[in-house]
Amino acid sequence: MSDTVRAECPRTDPRRDGFTILELLVVIAIIAILVGLLFPALQIARESVRRTSCASNLRQLGQATMMHAESRKYLPGWRNEVTAYTVARSAIDKTKACVSWTVPILPYIEQQPIYQWYDAYSSAAASTTDPSTVRIPIYACPSNRREQEAGAAAQLSYAANAGTGAEVLNTNGPQDTQFTGDGVFADAVGNLPTAATYDATRPVYLPAIMTVKDASADGAAETILFTERAGSRAPDDVVWADNPRAVKASRGALSSNHGVLHPPKIGSGWRTDIQVINPTAETRPLPVPIPGGMNVDDWPARYPSSNHPNAVNVTFCDGHTRVISERIDAWVYCQLLSSGEVMLSPVVKDWQQQFDGSGLLVPYTFKPSDLVK
Repeated sequence: MSDTVRAECPRTDPRRDGFTILELLVVIAIIAILVGLLFPALQIARESVRRTSCASNLRQLGQATMMHAESRKYLPGWRNEVTAYTVARSAIDKTKACVSWTVPILPYIEQQPIYQWYDAYSSAAASTTDPSTVRIPIYACPSNRREQEAGAAAQLSYAANAGTGAEVLNTNGPQDTQFTGDGVFADAVGNLPTAATYDATRPVYLPAIMTVKDASADGAAETILFTERAGSRAPDDVVWADNPRAVKASRGALSSNHGVLHPPKIGSGWRTDIQVINPTAETRPLPVPIPGGMNVDDWPARYPSSNHPNAVNVTFCDGHTRVISERIDAWVYCQLLSSGEVMLSPVVKDWQQQFDGSGLLVPYTFKPSDLVK
């Protein structure tokens, strides 16, 4: 046997315990790239789920409203009385004596105990826990940023189609009333001298009662019932238990009234000068010039808005829910708010005419392209 010493090649230790720094950095970089690629997709997926949940809320609100109409034979108003509550509160503060559409439908969204608090209200009830501070999930859009903030437990993200909201009164009958041909939810309280809520500074007018037939005279599938109102320029402090108030002409966009309103007259510009859907800081929310008497501070509250990208959920009188683009034509939007076959004259004058090249108002001719904005 040879005594020659043979050199052996060094062998790699199979018991190696970890990665090198370079390998670890590579793995971290790969993970970061994957997260960067997946994060936008996750955000889009989450928003899609939130928008679907929002649409479900609107659908349930529509069903509850129709159940109320079937049971009571009339639709709730954007302003209502609940006898015990209204009488007791009127003695203290008439501006806080009426309830929104959010209260009459409570029994139809499994919130009967809260409705009973209003229905059996007394001075003793005022000293108990106020159920109006209770969060009702169906009233809040998941994409509403304020829904996640502290103290925002009773948020309301939705608004009813209130037509002109009694800004313009119908004086053609024996006694004035709110027009009912251009919206779905009317002022069911009115302003009568014999009522506990009577306001001597306001015109006298009768309550307006709407039925499903009234609301869908020109097609239930083409008449908006509810919209979102929770965008970046929507009022910050809207809760479902707010007390709606009677309004003055051109000043009806009160956040407490929980309704979107028909836009007022165009002014001297084009009808597209008014941004009616999802007003933001970047869009022009006012007509030029501003119509006389307009409540500028409340202007954004007149219109639907949302935190969904470029779109707003709405539900119609036939129960179907859909997304409408924030770029929808102003004229088309106004027709969707109209519930009667014949629109009231101020709306016809303001929204079924347009300015021609000479600055004169001429009849507006509907074009198929209006529906595909």
